[in-house]
Amino acid sequence: MRLATAILIGLLAASAAQAAEADLQPFFGRWVGEGIAETEVGDDTERELRGLEVIVRDHPTGFQLCWSTLRVMADGPDRQSFAMMLFAPGDAPHTWHAVFSADGSASNARARAELENETLRVFNRATNENGKEELQIYERRLSNGGMELHFARFDDGRLARVVQGRLEPAPRKSSDAAPWC
Repeated sequence: MRLATAILIGLLAASAAQAAEADLQPFFGRWVGEGIAETEVGDDTERELRGLEVIVRDHPTGFQLCWSTLRVMADGPDRQSFAMMLFAPGDAPHTWHAVFSADGSASNARARAELENETLRVFNRATNENGKEELQIYERRLSNGGMELHFARFDDGRLARVVQGRLEPAPRKSSDAAPWC
């Protein structure tokens, strides 16, 4: 009887993971585009063009999410940053928690994802280099064959940066695979 119960629980867990994968399927792939970042600097708002790339793919743990941002600087060299997180299914339907990140932030279990109304949201809490609490919210919404990206960063509860952009599906060949994801 215990064996039958264990098998049933295993089958239910596997079907829940497959259902989550099916829900995320439209997000899977490589997406590229650009956006505008607005950063609060004192009483002023700075605007910068950003090159954006997002890769979402299935992973035995749950799903892998990678993103890259290229800051296009008018008065200096461009800067590119990369991030990668692995998510495992959470306790509630359509939720996941980060189990690994390239920068180590997932080790604090402070990142989670949820899927609602064709929008994949990632919430990440961190402590920045100044020791201040930082909350990052990434919203990736599928619309009109592409992906709308909305990012907000809060420093100690105050809105510090917003990035909005549009990404389109892009082919991914093994020869040009991003080495960071």
